[in-house]
Amino acid sequence: MIRKSALAILLVISCAMTITAPVAAATIGGEVFGAINTHSMKDWNDRVVAPANLSGGNMDEFSNGYSGGLGLRMWPNSGWMVAASWEPLFVSREEKVSGDVAKLNANAYEATAGYFFPSSTPARFGLGAGLGIYQLAGEVTSSSSNDIKLEGSTVGFHFHGLMEWNVQPGFAITGNAGYRVANIKDTKVDGQSATPELATDYSGFTFRAGLAFYLPSAR
Repeated sequence: MIRKSALAILLVISCAMTITAPVAAATIGGEVFGAINTHSMKDWNDRVVAPANLSGGNMDEFSNGYSGGLGLRMWPNSGWMVAASWEPLFVSREEKVSGDVAKLNANAYEATAGYFFPSSTPARFGLGAGLGIYQLAGEVTSSSSNDIKLEGSTVGFHFHGLMEWNVQPGFAITGNAGYRVANIKDTKVDGQSATPELATDYSGFTFRAGLAFYLPSAR
């Protein structure tokens, strides 16, 4: 029994060292970024925008938006990078005749893993993919009626082409271009599902640029 316990302890210590060693040697930093995004939003365009315009209103379709965010980045080695980020999405349209505004703003919490190809220049390019949790925190505001609260959530995924240009040690310009799939199929309107269900679809292309800052390391 004692021998088995000792072997178990050695196994735990061995595993801990295997995990800790790469983390201790990893490069860790943060990122701030901004992005321009396209969005599908077919339900909103077909069931909200189109009827409003047919009845004499003036409202643009939901087709794009912008976002910004903060992230953490870690390089376990010179080829791989893992990142976690918070990205608030801003998507709103105004019906110009009545002044009503539909805000489909959301928060995205994303995790990404990327591989960068070897490079002999300060600029490096790679490919990445990951998952995200998307939470709608929107509303419809009106001067003639009570505001309407919009809620919902989904799990989505994304894949990107990645770029990082090391300007100087500890500082880099970052960028990516890719596509995300994130469709909240059941948007709650004041806590209730619409009939039929109303989808808020953030799926579309995304183009991001940012700045990364790293703690001193040997990377």
